[in-house]
Amino acid sequence: MQELLAVAFAVSAVLSATTALIAWRHRRATPAATALTGVCAALALWSLGNAPVHLHLPALVHRSATYTTFVGVLGCVVGLYLLARTIDDPHHRPTRRQVAVLTGVPLLVLAAVATDPWHHLFFTSTGYVGDPPHFAVVYGPLFWAHTAWCYGVLAVGVGHLGRAWHRSHAAVRRQVTSVLVAAAAPLAGNAVNISNPALFAGQDITPLCFTVTALVSARAVLRQGLLRVVPIAREAVLETVTDCVVVVDAGGSVVDVNPAGRELLRRSRPDLPDPVGLAASAFLSPRALGDLPGRHVRYPIEYVPGLHLDVGVTAIHDGRGRGLGRVVVARDITEVVETRRRLEEQLELVEQLRAQLQEESVRDPLTGMHNRRFLDGAIDAALGAAVRGGTPLGVLALDVDRFKAVNDTHGHAAGDEVLVAIARTLAATVRAADTAARTGGEEFVVLLPGADERAVQERAEEVRAACAGLVVPVGDGAVVRPTVSVGTAVHPGHGADARSLLAAADRALYAAKAAGRDRVVAAGGLRTG
Repeated sequence: MQELLAVAFAVSAVLSATTALIAWRHRRATPAATALTGVCAALALWSLGNAPVHLHLPALVHRSATYTTFVGVLGCVVGLYLLARTIDDPHHRPTRRQVAVLTGVPLLVLAAVATDPWHHLFFTSTGYVGDPPHFAVVYGPLFWAHTAWCYGVLAVGVGHLGRAWHRSHAAVRRQVTSVLVAAAAPLAGNAVNISNPALFAGQDITPLCFTVTALVSARAVLRQGLLRVVPIAREAVLETVTDCVVVVDAGGSVVDVNPAGRELLRRSRPDLPDPVGLAASAFLSPRALGDLPGRHVRYPIEYVPGLHLDVGVTAIHDGRGRGLGRVVVARDITEVVETRRRLEEQLELVEQLRAQLQEESVRDPLTGMHNRRFLDGAIDAALGAAVRGGTPLGVLALDVDRFKAVNDTHGHAAGDEVLVAIARTLAATVRAADTAARTGGEEFVVLLPGADERAVQERAEEVRAACAGLVVPVGDGAVVRPTVSVGTAVHPGHGADARSLLAAADRALYAAKAAGRDRVVAAGGLRTG
């Protein structure tokens, strides 16, 4: 058995040294290769130191080899811890405190081992025992303190591996699983040693178990592509992308959130704790967690008041098509939404100004009535409707009597007051379907859709009488009592088109003025008033 163990340790040393050399050559391809090189080199030294112990050699050689193995032990422990940290975070760099602990404690241990012949606190005794005799040691208190520290460091490393497995993408989870399983090999070896010490003649096979761990880790790193450029690039993109990325498993729990996602959640929902492990419904909308037609959906949402997001949800499936969860990617589009809102407001304002300008272009600035430009379009539209409906269209042409005298006597401001008063009277007497316009200095035209000759005469008389009842103050206590002359015409009897119809109403207006003013004259010769 002793010779077989010696051969096993020698083979382990060769395998570890070879793996260390291969890992060193790949140190630029993956960040884990450097830590793996250290682990394998330390294991080679550890195994090499254990090989002589199982051969019948002088006790001094055995003691020297045993002391030498602690360099390998400590190097292996520190290397495995750094390897686990690198797998968990490829960008990890030890802090000053970590460097102090990972180097200071091993140096103290090695100092205690080197001085053990004087204090025997590490090994209380060493020498040959049993029949057949074999070299054995009895451990002292410093050894057990050293052992507790080593397993504590390894436990922390295993914890980082577990976190890496939990956080890793499916593309790398298989490799991390391999390393985790391999990490259990030393524990299994120790369990066998403790439960059945006679199986290996009381000898520690821990280095052989750690060699299994190192070889499996090397395969994951060097052959399975763990931490090579694609997974690192994938993680780097997620870490640096400005979009919020949330990964939800099939059970609806959050399994990963990138830094941009955490920042967005802190900004919008400061009441939420770390989202990983929470139910996604705590901060994702039902639409993000609902059915996904075509395995993908995209939509905008106002996540909280004032924060607008463009959300894309994509289902994740394994090779067999089974649902594994979903990835929710959200982009802050608040600035885009606000810019669009401001643009829409500006466009609305421009449209309002355009409409206002258009309205002002067809309005008389003094009286607020429609002007001649508007009337030209309105009379064409009214004539078209009358022709299509077979209905009459009445026209009133009004002129303020003796308006020049008002201007000459009281000034143009007084004349403007008279025009405004006449305009208000017309606005009060016309119907909603009628159109009243100021067509010249003191001239007005009113369109009366559907009014026949009798109705036109009645309406004209109403307008004339209302204007005759006006009393317009013009300053200095003076007042003006204006009157109007009105000429009427009706389509189709007095004109088939706008020009002839307006001309007929104008001729009737001139006839009213010639007849004495303040009266209504119809284009057909009928006079009232």
